[in-house]
Amino acid sequence: MAWGLRPRVAYHDTYWTASEEDRREYDAFGPWIYTVKAERDMPKRFRAAYDETRDSRFLLKIPRDVERRQAAPGWDLYVAVLAVYDRGLSVIRMTPEGYSTQHLVWADVVALKSYINLLIGRWTLLLRDGTAFTIDYNAVSSDLMDEVTSFVRSRWQRPAEAQAGSGPDVVTVSDHFFRYELNAKRRSGPKPVVPIHFEPRDLACRDERNRRRKSTGVMFLDTPDELIIINRDTPTRRFWETRYASYAIFVPYARLTAYRLIPPPPEHPGRFHELVLRLDRQLIRQACLVVPEQVLMQLMTHGVPEDAEMV
Repeated sequence: MAWGLRPRVAYHDTYWTASEEDRREYDAFGPWIYTVKAERDMPKRFRAAYDETRDSRFLLKIPRDVERRQAAPGWDLYVAVLAVYDRGLSVIRMTPEGYSTQHLVWADVVALKSYINLLIGRWTLLLRDGTAFTIDYNAVSSDLMDEVTSFVRSRWQRPAEAQAGSGPDVVTVSDHFFRYELNAKRRSGPKPVVPIHFEPRDLACRDERNRRRKSTGVMFLDTPDELIIINRDTPTRRFWETRYASYAIFVPYARLTAYRLIPPPPEHPGRFHELVLRLDRQLIRQACLVVPEQVLMQLMTHGVPEDAEMV
């Protein structure tokens, strides 16, 4: 063999040797969630379950967290399929043996949490038994997941009160982020949304270890059926830290079983109150720099009892 020459290696292009169906799925693959509109859109691993999903309102396939250039036609490119029905939902997840299916009815769901941190999205249903149902996704699909959120919220709303008002705004929302969230929640449904408690960001405060920090802010919204909490994930930040994460937590008043406001230690000014909401075996905790009086009033108006022993 001449110097510098190597034996010829057969070249195989995995793209062109793949089936037309695999190439089509690969060409469409990306970080976004796709709507399954026909059986051919269903990932092959889950296709046997397609007939069970025909009456779903939403049928979504959730992609793997992998870049397309690192994948190839014929791979399992989707880790789960989410089917949302009038009666509940099902998630079909990939397993080494094939797939498994988890079913929920809306009576099991006590609250919904939607988390965004730049391109990281997390959609969580809190269940009455204390567990949670979570879908992780790329935030480029936030608009689609917001539609699913609106549908889930409609399952616990009372149609007879669809036009019932919650009164005028109780507080003025001055922060740009919280004002955007307020407007978005008002656009997402037919029922009135009223801000009843607002704490702007960057107030001087102390964290749980009594270190000096800045607050990240919080907003409570009232609707005829829900209490909505908007926060920035953690209540405090360091002075030079930038906060991008946010939570929207939708809590139906009808699912609340108790609440308690835990005051901060009197010897540590600048520490947070903690509002604890109980929904059967589920607990939601929200830090408040000042007493959320209007929130407490709404909880009492909806007949939610106070539990002084809850921790």
